[in-house]
Amino acid sequence: MSYLFLQFPQVNKKYRQFIIASISMLGIALCMLFPYYDLDGAIYDLRIIPFLLGALYGGRKVAASLFIGLLLVRFYIEFDPGFFVSAVHAFLLLLFTYHFSSLFLKSKLSRQLLITLSLVFVMAFLNYSIFFIFYFERLNYSLITSALNHFTILSLTLILVLYIIEYIKRDLKFKEELNGAEKLRVVSQLAASVSHEVRNPLTVTKGFLQLLRNENIEYEKQKEYLALSLQELDRAEQTITNYLNFAKPSEKYNVEKLCLKKEIEYLVEVITPYALMQGVEIVISTLKDGRFVFGDKHRLRQCLISIAKNGIEAMPNGGELTICTRKGIEENVISIKDNGVGMSQEDLERLGTPLKTKEVGTGIGTMVAYSIIKEMGGKVKVESKRGIGTEFSLVFPNEK
Repeated sequence: MSYLFLQFPQVNKKYRQFIIASISMLGIALCMLFPYYDLDGAIYDLRIIPFLLGALYGGRKVAASLFIGLLLVRFYIEFDPGFFVSAVHAFLLLLFTYHFSSLFLKSKLSRQLLITLSLVFVMAFLNYSIFFIFYFERLNYSLITSALNHFTILSLTLILVLYIIEYIKRDLKFKEELNGAEKLRVVSQLAASVSHEVRNPLTVTKGFLQLLRNENIEYEKQKEYLALSLQELDRAEQTITNYLNFAKPSEKYNVEKLCLKKEIEYLVEVITPYALMQGVEIVISTLKDGRFVFGDKHRLRQCLISIAKNGIEAMPNGGELTICTRKGIEENVISIKDNGVGMSQEDLERLGTPLKTKEVGTGIGTMVAYSIIKEMGGKVKVESKRGIGTEFSLVFPNEK
């Protein structure tokens, strides 16, 4: 099974040949140390199987190391005329595998079987010819039958092992292709969700601009609304940048100490115009200083706004969006609760995954929010009932 290490990209290439050589050599040694003796005293083993597979899958360097290892094991067992027979046999096997290893790896299963069986047939013919020459006086029907049985067992075992290896390789390749297709599907969903996430700050900016049309607004308020509008446009740009790097876990963000009270106040400021347009009242409770988390400010705001906006959208006929914070012994909690349409149990189970189908109050933006919370070392708890509403609890470890 060591040959399957060739299929795992997380195994460093420089270790693959070593792994294949080591386990193949172990197989050779075990076959030689524990052979089969027939009634006539002839010795049979299956050393050719790990040698062939190791040399063909591992390449020429592995083949050379297996050749040397085989000779050392044979020398350890007994240095007799049989040692030279084994040496000639192994050397011929080495030459054949040197020639066929590249072709073997490029071939389909049918050709691989043809190559290995041809090698087994040629080597068995040479091996038995040498054996019968040395032990001609002992040649009888029983010995010939044993040799044919050994060849049959050898061939069938090799076919079975090779088929299992290639079947598992094919299965791994299929799963890899399936994962690739799934990644492409997720990427396409993320690309589509960019418009959803960018629409948040654009919608908020639109709300501020509509408020600015009111001539009775004070100058200071106008400046504040303009500043917030520019902030939201900057956030839209930041959102696009974040999405371009979303699939890169190694991407470094600007991690800083964040005050939850200030972030909630910012959320309320930003989301209020959109809530007013939808007839939703925002209720704030238990906002206290001294509650902090570590994370990227832009991404946390993106997460909070996405969840709050989903809550507002879940109340098409108006309602209340309640936002509060709680502090436990080892955690800080941000709660965003609506009294909208709610979600079914099936929706809850699929929430925050690429498989989530957007309904009122939920969407692919939630998947991004889940990812952001996870990056910050937090978790998301959701409680929802149809016709009653949904509560998102964002749980963060206490800043110490």
